[in-house]
Amino acid sequence: MSVGVGEYGPVLVLKGEHKGKVGYYDDEDDEPGYAIVYLGEPFVSDYVVIPHADLEKVDAKSIHLERWKRAYPWLARQLGLP
Repeated sequence: MSVGVGEYGPVLVLKGEHKGKVGYYDDEDDEPGYAIVYLGEPFVSDYVVIPHADLEKVDAKSIHLERWKRAYPWLARQLGLP
């Protein structure tokens, strides 16, 4: 299912030059139907413009947060982290 306008966050590129890469959908391009996607670190790396239809929302988590939660499960529970 393609990503809708304003559904910002991690996305998988389904088609084109960057197919198979995970990026961060951050904003709308001036051209309707196109998203601004960072393929590296958001706001630091260069961005690409990709049609919404070529993007799929993914559930990406920070590996550092996951490691921290495993190291301190009692604190993660107390803070209500999933």
